[in-house]
Amino acid sequence: MRIVLLAACGLVLTGCAGSASTNTPAAAPKGASVVAAPSPTNGWCADPELNDKQVTFASQGGYLAAYLLGDARAKIALVLAPQSGADACSWLGWAKQQAAAGYRVLAFDFNGEGRSVRGITGTFTPSGDVAAAAAYTREQGAVSVVLIGASRGGTAVLVAAARLTPPAAGVVSVSGVAEYMHENAVQAVTRLTVPVLYLVAKDDSPAADDAQAMYDATSGERRTLSIVPGRGHGRALVTVGADGSAEASAAIAAFLTANAKPA
Repeated sequence: MRIVLLAACGLVLTGCAGSASTNTPAAAPKGASVVAAPSPTNGWCADPELNDKQVTFASQGGYLAAYLLGDARAKIALVLAPQSGADACSWLGWAKQQAAAGYRVLAFDFNGEGRSVRGITGTFTPSGDVAAAAAYTREQGAVSVVLIGASRGGTAVLVAAARLTPPAAGVVSVSGVAEYMHENAVQAVTRLTVPVLYLVAKDDSPAADDAQAMYDATSGERRTLSIVPGRGHGRALVTVGADGSAEASAAIAAFLTANAKPA
């Protein structure tokens, strides 16, 4: 077992800001009930800089609302999935940092949450939304995609990464739990073939035990388990000032540098 206790710089995940966009939504999946795509929202995340960064795209019979940051010429995209009770705005501070570092960054609201619109009929899975977000970034020109999620978002990115085609360049689960909405990450990670980082706080129960179980279920040498001090969970773990935030920042930075460094 490889357990990494790191110490380094800080990572900012803050509340956010946003607004309007002229992006044309993708068509709804064939055979799905048609719903209207969400309109851009002035003041989304309370950030005027998002006025022209809002996008929508089809997912599982509905539409996901998101913001897309960074240079359109960037070839590596980070897809950010929020934790329960949070939306795309929760990632905004860190998303801006990563866009400035050379990544294309897409943060979205899950199906039927925030500004996203759920399909009229049928079921959906969080991992299906992650897959739709990854596909959208590729449509926008990304060659490589890294999936990053917090808590239930961490579960969703692991399940999505296990079956994503083309495969992701890597996947990061921040305080991901073993199971969410009947999607079992412990089972899914047995099929993972891409680099994966399990990031969790030492005193965050049961997430710490779940991270260990998922790490143990992952085969090969492309897995890393980083256990940092404190009990921060999801966004809280990677907020400047929280216990373990410096170590969490260093863990993610090292993973991205090793597996998806911008050219």
